Amino acid sequence: MKTSSLVSNYKKATIEMLLLKLLSEQDMYGYQLSQQLKKRSNQYYTVLEGSMYPILYRLTDEKYISFYEKKVGVRQTRIYYHLEDAGRSYYNGLLQSYLDFSELIQFLLDSTEGDTYEKEIDIKA
Repeated sequence: MKTSSLVSNYKKATIEMLLLKLLSEQDMYGYQLSQQLKKRSNQYYTVLEGSMYPILYRLTDEKYISFYEKKVGVRQTRIYYHLEDAGRSYYNGLLQSYLDFSELIQFLLDSTEGDTYEKEIDIKA
């Protein structure tokens, strides 16, 4: 697998969690979400709006986030996304699964024959 394919897979696996993380800080509109990821990662983590909006729509359908319109100019309105309580719980679950799985992968990378991972984690493969 090429490195670029690996990075693409990592992004697909983490974008939902990262969008929810940003929305846990404040309500944001779509372009603002993508720019925050880009800015905070020093341009390494970029998300095209075309990839991001289907995720936002699904999270809205699942009632993890909601949205509202806000007028920002004479003729312009923005759609802001808001994290709901169910979304906060969902985000916390995603984050814990990510941390547990990352710890397991690091253990496996550092392990040698005979080592066994002892911590109990709930990972749905």
